[in-house]
Amino acid sequence: MARSTTRQKQQETWRIATATDVGRVRPHNEDSFAVLDTAQLRAIYDFALIVADGMGGRNAGEVASRAAVEAVSQAILNNVSITDTHALLRFAVEAAHLAVQQRADESPLYEGMGTTLVVALVKDDQLWVAHVGDSRAYLLRGERLIALTEDHTFVAEQVRAGGMSLEQARHSRFRHMLTRAVGTNAEYTPDISTVELERGDAILLCTDGLTNMLSEEEIAHLVRRHRHRPEQACRSLIDAANASGGQDNITVLLAVDSRDTVAGTSNGEELQTVSELPTVREPLYRAMQLARQIPLGYAVAAGVLVVVLFALWGILAARKPQPAPLPPPPPVLDLARVRYSEPQVLLNKPLRGAPLVIDPQGRIYTMSEQGRVLCISPEGKILMTAKEPFSGAVSPDIKPDMVYFAVDVQGNLYVCDRANRRILKYRPDGQLVGTIGERKLTRPAAIAVGADGSVYVIDAGKLTVIRAIPSEVNDAPQPNR
Repeated sequence: MARSTTRQKQQETWRIATATDVGRVRPHNEDSFAVLDTAQLRAIYDFALIVADGMGGRNAGEVASRAAVEAVSQAILNNVSITDTHALLRFAVEAAHLAVQQRADESPLYEGMGTTLVVALVKDDQLWVAHVGDSRAYLLRGERLIALTEDHTFVAEQVRAGGMSLEQARHSRFRHMLTRAVGTNAEYTPDISTVELERGDAILLCTDGLTNMLSEEEIAHLVRRHRHRPEQACRSLIDAANASGGQDNITVLLAVDSRDTVAGTSNGEELQTVSELPTVREPLYRAMQLARQIPLGYAVAAGVLVVVLFALWGILAARKPQPAPLPPPPPVLDLARVRYSEPQVLLNKPLRGAPLVIDPQGRIYTMSEQGRVLCISPEGKILMTAKEPFSGAVSPDIKPDMVYFAVDVQGNLYVCDRANRRILKYRPDGQLVGTIGERKLTRPAAIAVGADGSVYVIDAGKLTVIRAIPSEVNDAPQPNR
């Protein structure tokens, strides 16, 4: 369940341990993680920690988290010489997003899969953390457990906006609803923070299988107790999460700076936590012995003085105006109560099922069962039918959900022709104008058109973004990574 490693750089020593567990409810583990050491990072960084918590049907979550961790690891290793660490982390998260989407295209079973992601990079006394979703990073400094990430969930954003209390968030039915995730159609831009490390700090990365089961106080207690043995700390955290119910997979990565000056830790003795410190019996006993030496008259006078002071304090506190009660928090929108009008059929005609786009004028573009592009008015009237069927429609390898549309401000339609590795451009009347990316694209996927008419395509085969500039702006298409 656990793996422990030790890394040393000059006089600094980081001890790193990892552990993961399926928990007591889930049938399989959808968490993934990786540790990159200083040798792999060419001594540019001391180490990197990566954790991902996948989501999706069947075992798609496991596929998503593993693809993300592998892509992040490879992106960091291949580009570790980039001097801008923020840019390196953004690039790594982008690589993970594209890798998960590429795997999702391989099978209908992977449709809609995604993952959370948290990455920590350490160089000397500097820590960088990038995260998407609700997997977390913490810093244990002395007795304090400091959160380095903020969850990208609906309830967390409501709490930060003041629309929901922590107690309401803890019991909300939407507490697991992510607002950012890698590999999905949701936002996946990472939050990146930088922290100055101090002597004796500990860095903890974990999935929500830990934080949903244990409070931050409980987590801090266990890490403090076993901080000089990080492998034991990881095992204790997982055992405690399972003892509290183990509702999800649990993964923890712990890196401890062993430059700890607390006495008595070198012989394997456990550090004392607040709850394990000596009791106050001995100090109280000494105080009682001292009190016995004070003359009785002085003791009585001191007691009367204390009573008078407490009485005066009570009178002043009673006269002090009480602050006005805080207003109740604003009501939280319950998405389960949002209602829409009864859906109406716009077009009673067999369609291919995907895709669907709407232009600035509200016209709807879709594809007929025979593979012809249709333009439909907002009222459901067919305005245009392409004269020639889309070539991808006759290929059994091109599924409906593998076809992508885009439309520009003039109403021209752009279709990813994955079968022939190109983009087709249609005029609003359905006439095929021409193609984009002939012999340059390998696996065109998502497509978008800018305000200047530039066409952007994700080439899933090369994990690149291609930009094609109209000829009136530039003489030739320009691919851009």
